Amino acid sequence: MKKLLPAFVLFTLIYCKEEPKKENKATVEKETTAPTKAEVIKDAVYTELKPDKISDLKIKGFDIEQAFSVEGNKIVAGNFQFTDGKITLPDTEEDFGKRLLLLNHKNEIIYQSPGSGEAYLYEPYFYKNSQNGNIIIVCQLAYEYFFGGDVYLLEKGKIRYLGNLDIEPNNEERKLTDILLIKESGNGITFSFDSDSLVLKPGSEDITIKNNDVKYVYDYKSLKLYQ
Repeated sequence: MKKLLPAFVLFTLIYCKEEPKKENKATVEKETTAPTKAEVIKDAVYTELKPDKISDLKIKGFDIEQAFSVEGNKIVAGNFQFTDGKITLPDTEEDFGKRLLLLNHKNEIIYQSPGSGEAYLYEPYFYKNSQNGNIIIVCQLAYEYFFGGDVYLLEKGKIRYLGNLDIEPNNEERKLTDILLIKESGNGITFSFDSDSLVLKPGSEDITIKNNDVKYVYDYKSLKLYQ
C-alpha cells in the first residue's frame, strides 16, 4: 500500500506549480516604448553634396552634358541625339529634351526621367540626408531665365520623381538652388526658401509674393505648395 504525502508537502508542490511567472517590468516597458519611424527621422537636414564628376563616360545616341558618381551610382544629365534634326525614339513629340539618367555598373540606362522639352538648362544639384543617407536631386530649369526645378529622390540605388518646384527667388541674379533649404521629418520632406520674396510660376504667370513661410512638402505621396 502506497504512503500518502503529508498535507503540507502536497500543498507546497501545488502552489509552486501554479504560481505564474513574473514578467520583467523593464523588458515590457522597453518593448512598448520602441521608437516609431516618425521618431527616428526627426528634422534631418539635407546638406548640399558635391559628387565627383565623370569625364570619360559615353552613351550611344546620348549627348552627355554632366555625369556624376553619387554614392556608387552614376547620374547623367543630357539629351538623346536628334537624327537629321528630327525627334527620334526614344524621344517623342510629347517627351523630349534634356533629362536625367541613372546607369548600372555596365553603363546601361536603368532609369530615365521625362524630358524637359525646350529648356536650355537641366542642371542637377545634390542634397544628402544627415540621418538615413538618402539623396535629393534637384534639376534646375532655365530658358533665358530660371524657372524652378524637378525633384528626385535617390534611395538604395533607385530614383523616384517627386514633383516640380515651380518657384524662384524674386532676384534675377539668384536661382532656386541658391536659396533652397531641405529637411525631413516623420511627416515628409520640406522644401523651404531663404529669400524675402518669391515668384510663383516663373515665366508663365510670374506671381510675386512675400515669403511668409512658403514651402513645398512631399508627404511621401505627392509634392504640394503651402503659402
